[in-house]
Amino acid sequence: MPALQAAEAPSPGDSIGPMTHRETAPPVLSIIIANYNARAALAGCLASIETNPPDAPYEVLVVDDASADGSADMVRARFPRVRLLVNERNLNYGGTNNRALAVARGRYLYLLNNDTVVSSGALDDMMAFLERHPRAGAVGSRLVHSDGTVQASVKSLPCAGAAIFGARSFISKLFPNNRFTRKHLLHLSRDGRQPFTAGLVSGASLMIRREVVERIGGLDERLFYHSDADYCRRIWDAGWEVYYLPSATVIHLDHQGGSMSTRKRRLKGIVEFHRGSYIYFRKHDLRSVWHPKHAVVVAALSARFLISLLLQVARELTRTGVTVSGRRLMMKVVALVQI
Repeated sequence: MPALQAAEAPSPGDSIGPMTHRETAPPVLSIIIANYNARAALAGCLASIETNPPDAPYEVLVVDDASADGSADMVRARFPRVRLLVNERNLNYGGTNNRALAVARGRYLYLLNNDTVVSSGALDDMMAFLERHPRAGAVGSRLVHSDGTVQASVKSLPCAGAAIFGARSFISKLFPNNRFTRKHLLHLSRDGRQPFTAGLVSGASLMIRREVVERIGGLDERLFYHSDADYCRRIWDAGWEVYYLPSATVIHLDHQGGSMSTRKRRLKGIVEFHRGSYIYFRKHDLRSVWHPKHAVVVAALSARFLISLLLQVARELTRTGVTVSGRRLMMKVVALVQI
């Protein structure tokens, strides 16, 4: 999607500071962290990098997306060696990461969520893998929850089957080991010790070869959900491969930054997930609205969207112990959509 722009002049809130760690050489690795109103999680992430740094020279770039919780001040005070970029207005996930990609200097560019904890050796393992595998355009680490259970961070590329048997589907939650779900959620069906190619790996911990970014550009700024799927699809389309490396472990706390209420955040997640699904399919598989499959995709996504809203309302009512009729349930859905 967008081509990377030339390095921009610093904004008033930017803190350039020392560019690299282990400063005897230019950085081999650029660690890029986008942040929005997640000061505590960001502090933990940066501390984990300081505790478990790579052996090679590296730089850390934090792009704060117009946070209001003092995140930028925290970085300046506690992590003065970090290169801090501060957005004057909210650019969302894609725009924030693209700003760092445009100025990063490393041979390898590592997109890391702010709600992660980097484990010992993970960064070196990922860089070494890319060194050994020149056709690998990107590699993703294994992501685990704080209790050590493995997250569904490696999957096949989005398709109609993924909507039914993907990580978010009702069927997969009820029957997680059915053979169709295992086909899409690759961590369920592959050896948990050996690296393998995958349709997509999570953008929460994704190391990309610089040549890839220079050729295919930055992230699609229209997307939040499916941004990683879109980028991995473009890597494959450009002739590189995408790998999953289970020996490199990163803890993903799945913190939700921002200032919205839990209810609004869940609604936004439902809306953005289905909006992103449509953009992805329209971009990669349905180049024309007149394609016969277009109506099928729109109908399927619309039905899934409505079901997701109904389930969300039902969960809220269950938590509060309220029983309502079908008509009142639909009124609740309408009210939710109008927030």
